[in-house]
Amino acid sequence: MNLAQRIQGNPILLLGLGVALILAALALIWLNLSSRTATTTKPATQQEAEGLAAEGAVSVIVAARNVVRGEALSTEDLTRRKMEGPAPEGSFGDPASIVGRVATADIRVSQIVFGSSLSTDPAAAGLAALVPEGQRAFAVRVAEEDIVGGFLQAGDRVDVFATFPGAVYGQQSGIGQAKEDQSKSTLLLQDMQVLAVGAVLSGDNRDVNAGARTVTVAAPPEALAKLALAGRLGHITLAIRNPGDREIAPAELVALEDLRPGSSSVDPAREVDAAGAAGHRITIYSGANQTTVTAPR
Repeated sequence: MNLAQRIQGNPILLLGLGVALILAALALIWLNLSSRTATTTKPATQQEAEGLAAEGAVSVIVAARNVVRGEALSTEDLTRRKMEGPAPEGSFGDPASIVGRVATADIRVSQIVFGSSLSTDPAAAGLAALVPEGQRAFAVRVAEEDIVGGFLQAGDRVDVFATFPGAVYGQQSGIGQAKEDQSKSTLLLQDMQVLAVGAVLSGDNRDVNAGARTVTVAAPPEALAKLALAGRLGHITLAIRNPGDREIAPAELVALEDLRPGSSSVDPAREVDAAGAAGHRITIYSGANQTTVTAPR
């Protein structure tokens, strides 16, 4: 009796053979599915590694972190990424070519860096990008004579003078006496950076800004209230400083009587010595008016 006849004559052996064939088929199916899953779930790094060797792959520069508009790019902000060529128009392959440029728009992490989002001029990123850290941009209304005839440029440094009319301080006089002008002027702030003259954010323009009606300066937060009040109640004038002059002068409040003949900015002790050498000083009062004359010895 051959093997086939034995198997057919023994139901148990026939059943066992069927089970074995089923298990073998299941094993083959499982191996096939496992192979496909391993190919589908291949790590991204491995896929990229294989892609690097692909013919025609190119390297582009992407952001290594979120870059905010106005920030200057550094080497830590950039990284290379391989992709199928050709490289997108306006992208970069060498980070050294864009380090130091300013972002004119927000750039998200892993986003390709394009030349349209960069500039070598910080002003291209807008006014906010020009404000020094810890300070604020404040616009001051001015006339042409208040900005040195229009020669003020963005990037200059200025002193801010404020002149207040007598009505701010109140004018009082005695019976029969004429009212005196109580106007006062003061050196309000010093060594302020000019961010913009009118709508011009860059100092590259050498034309006279005769049409500018506002000047935007960078000011510390504690100075903003002074500027706001001075602009509301008084008149603001700007004086251009030499770029190398950072000295802070003593501030003083100047009143009308300081401009009258006889008043002097000379030290009082020296003024007395000079008057003594020239003669006797006589003060004449007429109502609210005061006049000082010098009589010869």
